[in-house]
Amino acid sequence: MKTQAIFRSFALVLTLAFAFAFSSCEKVKDLAKFDISYSNPDVRFTLDSLDYLPKSEVLLHQVTLNVNLDSIIAKHELDGIENAKFESVKIEIESPASANFSWLTSARVTVSAPGVNETEVAATTSIAPDGRSADIAVTNTEVISQISGGVFTLKLYGSITPPLPAGSIGMLLSSKIKMTVKPL
Repeated sequence: MKTQAIFRSFALVLTLAFAFAFSSCEKVKDLAKFDISYSNPDVRFTLDSLDYLPKSEVLLHQVTLNVNLDSIIAKHELDGIENAKFESVKIEIESPASANFSWLTSARVTVSAPGVNETEVAATTSIAPDGRSADIAVTNTEVISQISGGVFTLKLYGSITPPLPAGSIGMLLSSKIKMTVKPL
């Protein structure tokens, strides 16, 4: 009887030790998570002034991008990527040198993937009309489902007040994604 009580006590202590060890491991794993920034490739495109008549909002450009999450995981020796959000989105006028954003009143950017709905990741309603670049305020939107397949589509929408200041305008769209990663 005394042996059974000792065995039960030992089993209880052992169970508690395992529970404490595993919960501590999870806490350590949570503390070891860190963020990395991934710069998407710069996207250059041209807007032709003949394409834009007075409209409330139009699709200015869309591009399909690739992010190889497996190579990021391998490069940093990670267990996986926990979440991802856009960290920055910026548009710039590259040419002509005399052009500014007098024709653009607002902009927004969305991301989508095959089988995953289009989701807004950045938007602004205040673009300086005399500026040549604009940071588009990012939302705190989780996009791991859109980028986890590797291929995703980025769309830039804008509200235009024609005419555009030139026959064609060379534009640049740049963006970064911040990912929270889990080490091995």
